[in-house]
Amino acid sequence: MPTIWAYAEQLAAGDTGRWHDATRRAAILLAPTRPVLELPHRMPVHHVLVQTTALIVLGLAARRHDHVVTSAELAAWAADHAVPCVPPTSPEVTIAVRRQQSDLAALLRAAGHQVPDPGVRSLHRHSPDPVVRQWHDLADIDDETVTAYGVFPGPLLTLGIAAMADTFGPAIV
Repeated sequence: MPTIWAYAEQLAAGDTGRWHDATRRAAILLAPTRPVLELPHRMPVHHVLVQTTALIVLGLAARRHDHVVTSAELAAWAADHAVPCVPPTSPEVTIAVRRQQSDLAALLRAAGHQVPDPGVRSLHRHSPDPVVRQWHDLADIDDETVTAYGVFPGPLLTLGIAAMADTFGPAIV
């Protein structure tokens, strides 16, 4: 089982700049509760949590000129982007998921990355940018009619944001 530090380095994919800093910051914030990442049986929740946290850390740090993102800020972002507890097929869920994707894409674009709109997962949607690769992993879906891993309705980003809310707790304002 990989440590969170090893996984953060893997996500950084050789980057030595702001993306590397974001993956390290995500590891620092998550290490107290998840020092080792369990290998997934069906759903890679811990891996998705690290990926989502790193992307949001990158976006928030860039928006605030490289300040150190706190767990309270992540809790607030996750709470503000939560999906309502209604049936997964309701319009409110679709609207909330689109907002999650739109707001994170805007943060990443402002940080200087060419983030495409979410789409259907494909080998043609590969990017040399490790940030965009993580975006594809989290925002794209396998097929319009098939849910990710057969059990989760929607993009993995939604699962990652829910896991952030569980991990960082209610926002402190």
